[in-house]
Amino acid sequence: MPMMTRVKRALKELFGARQWPRREVFHPTSYDEQIYQALARPGDVCFDVGANQGEVSLFLAKLVGESGLVVAFEPLWPMFLRLCRDIQFDTILKAPIITVPVGLADIKKHTAINVPNGHFGMGSVADAAAWAKVQPGARIDSYQIELTTIDSFLGESRLQPPTFMKIDVEGAELFVLRGAAQLFNEGHRPLMHIEIFAPWERAFGYHPWTPLSWLLERGYRFLFACPSGLVDHLPTEARPFPPEYVMGYNVLAYEPVAHAERLDGVRHLRAGSLTKPLPMSPPPQPNDF
Repeated sequence: MPMMTRVKRALKELFGARQWPRREVFHPTSYDEQIYQALARPGDVCFDVGANQGEVSLFLAKLVGESGLVVAFEPLWPMFLRLCRDIQFDTILKAPIITVPVGLADIKKHTAINVPNGHFGMGSVADAAAWAKVQPGARIDSYQIELTTIDSFLGESRLQPPTFMKIDVEGAELFVLRGAAQLFNEGHRPLMHIEIFAPWERAFGYHPWTPLSWLLERGYRFLFACPSGLVDHLPTEARPFPPEYVMGYNVLAYEPVAHAERLDGVRHLRAGSLTKPLPMSPPPQPNDF
């Protein structure tokens, strides 16, 4: 790029001016981004379920490129508006990002989402009293939102099924999966990065074994993101997690045959490899089932 062009671009960025989309070399800044970069491929269709303000949506969109697609689901209006703003102001060439102001569950309905101490990223559709129990001392504010299912969304939008899903819904992941029953029954097996955090699931009255067994029945296996790296573990009801996962909260769910090539991409992030993953942010409390 000519020097004068670089100077003009730098001045525009300094003063917050919009500019033409550009290509940029980017590097992961977190453990989760390392995983996304190792797994995502150009042309992928990605669902970001619980998109918050869009950091993951933007990162995935840059990985899958202009031939790919990202669908960002965020039901809380304050966060949805921030999501739309951040996407519109990002000028790096990327996949189209479709923003959808609804949440995902097992049925279509209007309901309340409960937010502790104004922290919208911790909003949950768990019962307000149950959510307050796992957020000790927090003030809970409720907001009305709309929920749909993955199956309904795909039927109504006619979009391609996802090849990759990130699910971060503060304990409600089981219901997101159940709302995709038709997708799975038709043989689709998206690669998934799912938050499985027992303290949050308790607010819904279920155990981590419940979503893990649901996925096991459909042929999935798991790598648990632990501080030391990705850990292979076959869950059982008595031992759903490996011991190291007490300080973890995300699981990579894969189908061994369908995702064999993708798994090669995370070989360097497995526990015991020579590559040390970037530091993992600690959970708000131990992930103790």
